[in-house]
Amino acid sequence: MKPSDSSAAPVALTSPSPSRSPGDQLVFRTLRRGDIVVLAVRGEADAFTLPLWRQKVREAVETASAGGGALIVDAGRLGFLSLRTLAALAADAAAYRRDGVQVCLVTGDARLARLAGADSRTASLPIRSTVVAAVTALSRRPETTAGGGPGRFRTPIVTRDEPGIDRPAYRAGEIVAGHAGLPDTVIGTAMPRRR
Repeated sequence: MKPSDSSAAPVALTSPSPSRSPGDQLVFRTLRRGDIVVLAVRGEADAFTLPLWRQKVREAVETASAGGGALIVDAGRLGFLSLRTLAALAADAAAYRRDGVQVCLVTGDARLARLAGADSRTASLPIRSTVVAAVTALSRRPETTAGGGPGRFRTPIVTRDEPGIDRPAYRAGEIVAGHAGLPDTVIGTAMPRRR
């Protein structure tokens, strides 16, 4: 065997990892439908990516405001959305609303919508479950009245249920009569009855 040369520099088995950037963790795509801009987001939105998140939302709002439109932030493909990022979006949306641009969040996560409705920082942020629902709601938004306030119709906001309001609750498989065009049997999971 040949003796090893101790003066040779050791070879690194792994290459040094490049520094991470928020752009590696969060990807944005901007789409336009008439005067409505859709900002589709993919990845993970947390404290590390918050500055990039706010910058991209600001750029999308500038695009939307040029046409007098609205912004839909589609978070349906996010793997994670922190409450801090959600609160920042709600605060920014309130400022943009004063400037005449409506901002709506789209997420299919019902838990996130409930958390947003329960938190005073995010309760005013309109949330929809699909982009189509958001486009429909924003397309029906009213013009402001002469007094500067909202018109007759307002975009409904997803909020938590109010205690004490009596709503009908149906169990899965229960026969429900008198609903024209709808099936007579309730399909899905059973809902607890309110008492």
